[in-house]
Amino acid sequence: MMYTQKRELMFSTTVLKWFLWLGLFVLPFGCSDTVQVTAKVGDVATLPCNYKMQQPLASYMIYWQKYVGPAISDLVVIAYSNGKENTVKDIHFQNRTKMDVKTLTLWISSVNVSDEGKYRCIILLNGEHKGDKWVHLSVSADYRKPVIHVSHNPCSPAQLTLTCSSHGGYPEATMSWLVNNETVLCPYTSIYDNGSESFNITGNLKQNVSEDILVQCRIHYSGLQVSSEHHLSIGKCLNPSPPPPPHGFITASIVILVVLALVIVPTTFLRCRRRKHVTSHQPVATSEMTSQQLSNGTSEATCA
Repeated sequence: MMYTQKRELMFSTTVLKWFLWLGLFVLPFGCSDTVQVTAKVGDVATLPCNYKMQQPLASYMIYWQKYVGPAISDLVVIAYSNGKENTVKDIHFQNRTKMDVKTLTLWISSVNVSDEGKYRCIILLNGEHKGDKWVHLSVSADYRKPVIHVSHNPCSPAQLTLTCSSHGGYPEATMSWLVNNETVLCPYTSIYDNGSESFNITGNLKQNVSEDILVQCRIHYSGLQVSSEHHLSIGKCLNPSPPPPPHGFITASIVILVVLALVIVPTTFLRCRRRKHVTSHQPVATSEMTSQQLSNGTSEATCA
């Protein structure tokens, strides 16, 4: 019994190696019946095999492989032999793939950009090749809503520079502008970020503005589109009145005025009293001077 299991395992491994070796010489892009499948980053991709089972699963050997390139061994996505899933699987697909044992449909969870490519479903019945199916998986990620930045506020006719930017999308996108519903094509820059496996796109539009216009920036990718619009208004920019002083400034001014009042009023009052006091004693001094002058005979004035 142990010898039989060992022999079956050796046969399974040999057949798998044979198909991997065969894949080096088969050009997958020559298959005209390739099925096209699209999935978004983070979702589950469904890859159909479209094979009608004629015998119990235990009679088949099923392989799902991903084509890498010429002269490179295909990656094993999932494999079944003797009715059970085989442990032979590429590390990139560990804990991410399942197969429907009735329809042979492959599911890939948590899809990422590196999953994009061509996959092949290979069916063997009792060691005899019964068919295969090619499936091309395209992966996409939604771009963020574009952000439009204007160089300055157009309160008078001028040439403005508008910048539109978006990020986080896949595959590479194109950018177009609409100015009052007329399409305008301008240069843009698209950069791939290896860390996030996504593209960042930025473009500029120079526009002579002498009247109100509606500007729209559009990002196109995988048959999808995301856009933003900006309304440039001329003649509605009034000279703004100076803003009211802040509340803190008013409070500080009141405090300063009160302090000045408390200092200036008493000081003024004391000065007034001092002057009044000096004025009230001047006649006495004059009277004394007059008496002294009379005694000395220096004045001709007389007293009644």
